[in-house]
Order: sequence, then C-alpha cells, then structure tokens
Amino acid sequence: MTRSDWADAAAALERGRLIALPADTVYGVACKPEPEALQRLFAAKGRAPGKPVALVFDDVIRLVHAYTRLPAAVLNAVEELLPGAVTLILPAAAAAGKQGAAAAFEGGIGVRVLPLPEAAVFQRLPTPLALTSANLAGGADPCFINEIPEELKQACEYVLDSGPIDGCASSTVVDLRPLAEGEPARVLREGAVVRGDIEALIGSVV
Repeated sequence: MTRSDWADAAAALERGRLIALPADTVYGVACKPEPEALQRLFAAKGRAPGKPVALVFDDVIRLVHAYTRLPAAVLNAVEELLPGAVTLILPAAAAAGKQGAAAAFEGGIGVRVLPLPEAAVFQRLPTPLALTSANLAGGADPCFINEIPEELKQACEYVLDSGPIDGCASSTVVDLRPLAEGEPARVLREGAVVRGDIEALIGSVV
C-alpha cells in the first residue's frame, strides 16, 4: 500500500464503503459507524440489521475523549485492558455527542483498540470504524485472506492482505457496565485473552 492507496482507502470509508483488513485477531470488514454504511455491511454479511458491531479506535486517548462520562471504575478497566485482543462493552450513554450512536445496542456499545503492529493499519484510516469479522453470518472467522467469502470481498472497495494472522482467535468480550454499580465485570465470550489474564488486570470477573 502506497500513501496514495491509503488515502484512497480512507476516502472510500468516508463515502460509506466497506473495506476488508487484518486485525490482531481475525480478518475483519470495516466501515464508518453511520446508518447507510452499516446497512451495507449487514447486507454484505447477511447479518440481521441492528445486531451490534464493535467500534475500533486508533488509540486509547481518542477512545477516552469520545467517552467523557465513563464512571471511574469503568475508565480504569478500559485503561488496563486496552490496547489488546478484547472487545469491551461500555455504557452507550457515556459517549460524547453522537459518537458511535448507530452502533449502540441495548444500552451498550463495544469498543476496541488494537495493539501494535496491527494498530498501525487503523492509524492510517478515519476512526472510529465499525468492525466485524470478515465472514458471512454464522460462518467461520477468517485467518487467511482466501478464507474471506468471495461475495463479501466483492462488496468491499479494498481488501488488504497481510498474510496469515498469528494465533487467529476472536477477541474476548468483556462487559464493563457492571463495574459502574460496584459489581464485577462479565466475560461474555472468552477468546484470544483468557479469563485469568483479564482477572489479573481488573480483578474478579463473572
């Protein structure tokens, strides 16, 4: 990818188009978190409209600035766990303005900040971006570019290939909202980061 290529990919996202790209966990498909782009994403994946997707920020500072009303306990956990191979569920009401409102679901919103070197990809693009695995609904997560279904590739303006993803596994999903009520966080899906590593950073989880 040349500087011009990255600029073209960013412009495509700004126009509401999709791109497929590597994350630290699996290959994903991304778009701006806006209604028209999300509809295009759901249609390409055959995914039920309104099903939640995570927002990827290029760094933790930008995420914290977007969520200025996070309770202290939630904020502390965010700063301990990110960047990393986790998706954190935050209270959507904490978002500043309309940040990511289209991606919110049932009072919560999933957020990610990838570690380096994968984070460098997103630092070249307009974040936050809605990101979900580059598969058809119910399909296997792709660890190689050739595992992305052809019809999904065809729906993307750009497909970025970085070779196989090491340790390919879905992100671990942790709901931090209970921390605001003095309750332990909940692990909703154990994936790339094991429960014990989460507990070592933020204390007991359920």
